[in-house]
Amino acid sequence: MFSLYFHIYICVCVCVCVCWVIPEMIAQALATVLMLVSMHWFVFLLNLPVASWDVYRYVKVPMGNMGVYDPTEIHNRGQLKSHMKEAMIKLGFHLLCFFIYLYR
Repeated sequence: MFSLYFHIYICVCVCVCVCWVIPEMIAQALATVLMLVSMHWFVFLLNLPVASWDVYRYVKVPMGNMGVYDPTEIHNRGQLKSHMKEAMIKLGFHLLCFFIYLYR
């Protein structure tokens, strides 16, 4: 019974995580390009490292893995901590950008 719940949990986690990686990368790259085109240099330079990190993270997925969040390795403690750390940094970045976009 436990393995059934565990399997369903892993499938849901993978589906949620894998489905959001590529749209997030495209949206961040599009926002960066729009800031460059509209000549908002400060916001462009603020968005450039995050867009570069998204592309780098997607390109560096090892061959054979399903995506950035591999379901067989997501419960590895080191990877789980690094993914949580990255998520918190991105949350802070998006919060900062929200207030910059709001008051600029």
